[in-house]
Parts: sequence; structure tokens; C-alpha cells
Amino acid sequence: MEQWQIVDWPFQSWLDQGAALLSKIPVGMALAALLLPVALAIFSKRWTVILGCTFLAVFAFCVFVAPSNMATALVGGAYVGSIILAVSGIVSRRKAKVHRAEFALLREDVKRLLDAEHRRILKKVTSSSKQKTD
Repeated sequence: MEQWQIVDWPFQSWLDQGAALLSKIPVGMALAALLLPVALAIFSKRWTVILGCTFLAVFAFCVFVAPSNMATALVGGAYVGSIILAVSGIVSRRKAKVHRAEFALLREDVKRLLDAEHRRILKKVTSSSKQKTD
């Protein structure tokens, strides 16, 4: 793992500039800004969104507290973020499968109701034509 510390990342200067900017933000304002996405995510009532926003807020807090470890936090954040994204994809696929099954059932119900309505109309037409011929 020590060999990774030697590598100079091409965007290391951007990270250093970001760390300098973060050190100038008041702590109260930073915490409020970090908790705002989590509070908004709670209104979505989707656990993957809440989990993702909470994780990103914790990640941002870690970068705010220790900007010197920003590169490590970035790598860890990208990894955990990809796991959350993968889980979210699995959950959405399962929900879509359930919705497709529900739509298939609804299509069958509509077809059954249309067939029943056609039979009813056909009976009505045939019974009225029989009454006219009598």
C-alpha cells in the first residue's frame, strides 16, 4: 500500500485547492450544508436515496474535517458510492419486474371486461332483433 502514496495524481493540485477552500468555511454553515441533502432525502421515502445521501454527507464531512486525506476519502467514497448504485439498480430492477407483472394482470382484467361487455352488447342486440321479428 505504501507504493500508492508515491504516485502523484494528475488532479492532486485541484484537491489541494479544494482543501484550502474548505478550511475557510465556518463549521456551523458546513454542517448545515452537509445535513440538508439528508433531510431532503428523507422526504423521498426511498431507502437507497437516503442511504446514498447520508453516505455522501459523511464523505463530505470527512473531507471537511481532514482535507489532507482527501485522496483516500475520494477513493473510498467512489467505492462505497458504486456499491450503493449497484444495490439501487438491483432494487429498481426488482420493482420494475413487480410493476410489469401488475400491468400484465391489469391487461388481462381489461381484456376480460371488454369480452364480457361485447357479449352483453351482442346478447342485447340479438334479443332486441328477436323481439322485433316476433
